[in-house]
Amino acid sequence: MKMLAYLRSLAARFFRRADLETDIEEELVSHIQHRADDLERGGVNRAEAERQARLEFGGRQRFREECNEATGGNFIETLGKDVAFGFRVLRKSPGFTLIAVGTLALGIGANAVVFAALNALVLRPLNVPRADSLYSVHRVSDNSANQSYLDYLDLRERNRSFEDLAAYGIMTASVDPGNNPTRAWLLAVSGNYFDVLGIRPQLGRYFHASDEHGPNSAPYLILSHAFWRSRFQGDPGIVGRVVQLNRHPFTILGVAPPDFRGTLLILSPDGFVPMINQEQVESLNVLDNRAARWIFMTFGHLKEGVTPQQAGADFTALSAELEKTYPKEHQPGVYAVARPALYGEYLGGPVRAFMSGLMLLAGLILVAACANLGTLFAARASDRSREIALRLALGAGPLRILRQLLVEALLIALMGGALGLWGGILLLSWLCAWNPFPQFPINVPLSPDRNVYLVALLLTVASGLLFGAVPVRQVLRTDPHEVIKAGSVAKTRRRIGARDLLLVGQIAICAVLVTSSLVAVRGLVRSMTSRLGF
Repeated sequence: MKMLAYLRSLAARFFRRADLETDIEEELVSHIQHRADDLERGGVNRAEAERQARLEFGGRQRFREECNEATGGNFIETLGKDVAFGFRVLRKSPGFTLIAVGTLALGIGANAVVFAALNALVLRPLNVPRADSLYSVHRVSDNSANQSYLDYLDLRERNRSFEDLAAYGIMTASVDPGNNPTRAWLLAVSGNYFDVLGIRPQLGRYFHASDEHGPNSAPYLILSHAFWRSRFQGDPGIVGRVVQLNRHPFTILGVAPPDFRGTLLILSPDGFVPMINQEQVESLNVLDNRAARWIFMTFGHLKEGVTPQQAGADFTALSAELEKTYPKEHQPGVYAVARPALYGEYLGGPVRAFMSGLMLLAGLILVAACANLGTLFAARASDRSREIALRLALGAGPLRILRQLLVEALLIALMGGALGLWGGILLLSWLCAWNPFPQFPINVPLSPDRNVYLVALLLTVASGLLFGAVPVRQVLRTDPHEVIKAGSVAKTRRRIGARDLLLVGQIAICAVLVTSSLVAVRGLVRSMTSRLGF
């Protein structure tokens, strides 16, 4: 409560300065008048009573300063002066300022970009309702989620772990709206796909399991928002329109919301069709072939109280039963469940490991930058030793000097952080639109959210405090008389100091970074050649 009251007083002092000054003046006059009234009742005339009251009360300026100190006003005022003085000092040294800001911008920008990728791929849940209970099913032996349509139906009907189980495969088809047909990437989904996810369409409606009545019985198409905008110019009257998919008529039922791209983060499909119509879309019908494992992934919401381990054991038992019934067609194995965003553990495990390592490398870059700036700050404090000594001799306390240096460090950190975040956002926007494989609809949604901005702010403040604290020991041990008399820092015997340790740390970190980055590049090359399953 005391801290809250203090913060409120600081805020009041900062935002209602004129009102507080008026209140202090009125309080001062009130005290003087009350004392003058007491003296007047004792027989002293009014003019003399007011004079004596003012003498007894003391200096009015001292009273104002004490009130300002009680309300936190002095801190705000001196902080404002420190900020203004810090800007003037940095402006007088443009070379040092540019190097410091650029160094910190590189470190914070790298961390912001890597954390944004880590956040988008690993930390941030899918943008669907109840994403925390959404799991996909895969075999542990080959980390594959592929299933045949008949196996999917058996697993959906006989499992006891999921509320419902949806599935999808990946297809391509020619979409002809009547002029200029184009190739589109489509998700062939089960009839309960949208019901399991629980999302609402932007326009129209979705198809459901009740719309399916056997093979080729549901010639319906749901457009992705991006494809609707690019291919149909965002036509609001698109619902009910018939288009040709591989020369078969399909009715457009609706448009998906703009933030929905399916459950596989790296894939951006152009539309969704019922998998029951596989023959019309793909000119191939393997719905009745249990050995044809063309379904890309099955997923659903775990029932309340069911753990992922229990669900994996449930599907393993079901797979064993199916193997006994269909020994030649069913592929048995130990099953597990995982988050569907990165194709279960096939991509999820490697991506998490790679991004964690990359985050460590980015953190080392920032530590190296802070070590560099700490060395520069210590050298700068030595160059300003005469200025610091004069301020100490005139009555400024060491803590007051250190606060000024920390303010300068934080100003550099804030400028570097803002520049690094701006550059990181530009890079992320380019990465969002980057398609490394033009023949596939692959890109990654790396748009930053509030978590990225918060992490960038925390890193900025922490970096400023870290390298700004390097000259603390140097300032606390400064003898102003010796410095002023010698004209510079007194010559002492050479000893290993903080600047030497920082230099050694810098070299060690840079060696680790060079070695680790080479290993990371080799891992990235291997991941670029990995089979994605389609």
